[in-house]
Amino acid sequence: MKRLILVFLLLGCKSFLNLKVPPITITNAQTAAEKQMVGEDRELEKEGWMIASIQSSSNGKSNRERLSSEDSDPEIKAHRVRLNYLMPELKKYKMHGMVGETPIGLVKLNPLASGLPTYNQYELPAKRKRVEDVVVFLNESRKIIWEKEVSNQKKKGKKEEELVKYKQSLVEEYYKSVSAGEYFETNAGRWEKFQ
Repeated sequence: MKRLILVFLLLGCKSFLNLKVPPITITNAQTAAEKQMVGEDRELEKEGWMIASIQSSSNGKSNRERLSSEDSDPEIKAHRVRLNYLMPELKKYKMHGMVGETPIGLVKLNPLASGLPTYNQYELPAKRKRVEDVVVFLNESRKIIWEKEVSNQKKKGKKEEELVKYKQSLVEEYYKSVSAGEYFETNAGRWEKFQ
C-alpha cells in the first residue's frame, strides 16, 4: 500500500517537474509590467513571470538610471556600470545614515553618523574603509560622467549658459533623489534626515 501511494505521488509530482520557467532578464529599467503598474504602459508582457521592485520614477529614466548600454562613449559607459554596481551598497549606507547627498551632487560621509544606532556596524576599520572607498569611487564616476556629458553637449554646439544649466541639472538629480530616512547636507552645510 505504501509503495502504491509512493508511486502515485511520484507520478503526480512528475507533472510539476515539467514546469517551464521563462528566460530571466535582469535590467536596470522598468519592465512593461512595471510600467503598467504605475500607469505608464498599457501592454503587459505575454507569458512572462515578473519578479520586480519599482524603484524608478514613472516619468522616464533620469540620468542616474540610464543603462550603461545606452552610452556611446566607452568611458561614460564604464563609469555608469560602476555607479550601477555600487548603487545597492550606497543605498544601504544611506539608509544606515553613514553617508548622504550634498547640494553639489556628491556623496559625503555623514558627520552625525557616530550618534546613530547603526554606527556600531561600521566600527571595524575594514568596514569604515569600504564606506570611504565607495564614496570616493562614486564621486569620481559622477564627476567624470558630468564632464563628459557637458563636453558632448558642447560639441553639439550648446552655448556656455546652456552648458552651465545642463551640468547643474545633472548635479541636482542626485540631490533631489534623497529618500525618506536618508541624510543630506543642506545648502547651509547642516545635515538633516529627510522625512
